[in-house]
Amino acid sequence: MKIYIDWNKISEVDDFYSQLFPQVKAPGWHGRNLDDLSDSLIAGNINEIEPPFCIINLNIEFLSEEFKEFFLRVNEIYKEANLSGRKIRVFSE
Repeated sequence: MKIYIDWNKISEVDDFYSQLFPQVKAPGWHGRNLDDLSDSLIAGNINEIEPPFCIINLNIEFLSEEFKEFFLRVNEIYKEANLSGRKIRVFSE
């Protein structure tokens, strides 16, 4: 499964979750913060769509300075999930 995140369409943190959550079929009660994202991707059994999947980051060249740190933190969560056996691959186009 491929999950697309278009960073050109993200002007606030909530926009990231609005792109990701429908694609993984996250429950409505899923928190929109990095701790909850980490819990759902690393521990699992929260979203209807579970790894393995590929995250494809689009338009990262348009990342504002404000979102570069957020982008790096999100990618660290993907790496931690992968190291824990969750098989999340990440690509940038």
